[in-house]
Amino acid sequence: MNRMTYRGGSGGGMTIPGGPIGKARMALAYGQTDEAIRICRKRLERQPDDHTARLLLAQALLQDREIEEAAKEARRVTREQPNNADAHLTLAAALMQQGRIRIPAEAETEARRAVQLQPKLARARVQLAEVLVANDNLAGAREEAENAIKLEPRSPSGYFIKAFVLLREKDYEGTVQACDSALRFDKEHNLAQAETLKARALIELKRYDEALASIDAAEKQNPLLGGANAHSLRGTIYFKQWKIRDSYQEFLTAQRESGRTQRWFAPIGAVISMIYSPFGERAQYWLLATVLLIVALILFGVSFIPVAGTWIDAALIIALVGVMSFAALRFGTGRILPENRGEWLITIGAMIAGGILGGAIVAGIEYLIASFTTRHPPIVQLNPTNIGLLGSAALAAAAATGYGWPLLIDKLNRRSPQAASAR
Repeated sequence: MNRMTYRGGSGGGMTIPGGPIGKARMALAYGQTDEAIRICRKRLERQPDDHTARLLLAQALLQDREIEEAAKEARRVTREQPNNADAHLTLAAALMQQGRIRIPAEAETEARRAVQLQPKLARARVQLAEVLVANDNLAGAREEAENAIKLEPRSPSGYFIKAFVLLREKDYEGTVQACDSALRFDKEHNLAQAETLKARALIELKRYDEALASIDAAEKQNPLLGGANAHSLRGTIYFKQWKIRDSYQEFLTAQRESGRTQRWFAPIGAVISMIYSPFGERAQYWLLATVLLIVALILFGVSFIPVAGTWIDAALIIALVGVMSFAALRFGTGRILPENRGEWLITIGAMIAGGILGGAIVAGIEYLIASFTTRHPPIVQLNPTNIGLLGSAALAAAAATGYGWPLLIDKLNRRSPQAASAR
């Protein structure tokens, strides 16, 4: 949801004020992030202490989805210019995009610092509201959105973030009204996302024709808002209208355009998405509950196989826990191993050690339980139940280590005096 504002000179062969920095701003304003990055890097090679160029580089990197590098450059500016509100806002935006499961506490700290430095800057309030809503502090986010609107009543961004909060609070009428305000003041047509938010609220209000019109308007203003997401929304509307064939076709197109599923799985994924679409944001939880129920029934049935049944159950449970644990790791960090291949070996070693420790803890707990429940010296038996527990705990602990280990190393590196001086 990051919508950093950039200002540059006009085109048409005119002299751009500000020299290279002005040209970089112009490039960024027109979405030419590669050019903006090139100009800023060249400028910094000659003048490493040019904080304006470094901050603009961070903003360009953020737009180019180079999130870690953007955070690094923005953090350097905040360290060298602690009263630079724009630097704190850029760092907060980068940290927000780094967080997948949970937004880092530092993001809120940086956004609040920007508000302290510029209490009358509406976009600082908007950025803080974005962080707060991402951390499920809806009341705080709504308050900051209202503050932004009071500061700039004709700015669309305050109404947009308010609409987002109201949608999360299930105030659908309020969402539609806030989106209409955002669109009314969006003279440059930069917030086509408001049409998508409006469509989601209209679906909940069962105003399906208006929702379809909003989806069409969003695609017309910004073709990037089309694709899989737009097809899924249309599929949901058609399913609620009992237009099953049209709904299936929309979800099938969404599956094929998403790029996340194999081509052969697209029809199956389309049917699953269509069936669970009425649950809205809760669809994934209902789907997970269904999968767990099916797995439980399979395990129950397999357990009746003589001799081998319980061992097959143990193997299936270990495999299921392993898949879910490492899928959660990939979702939380975007990858299983660090981006830097030089850190792979030590990370794998840490994950193995974490897995061994997790299994040892479970074995120790079993030993203590046996100590209190038997009169004879306790022995941890290698039966299917214990093997399933030990294997599951080891894989879950290994995945947890894979998530926490890079964060720990990064935190230690930041505290290192040598690293601080190097940055």
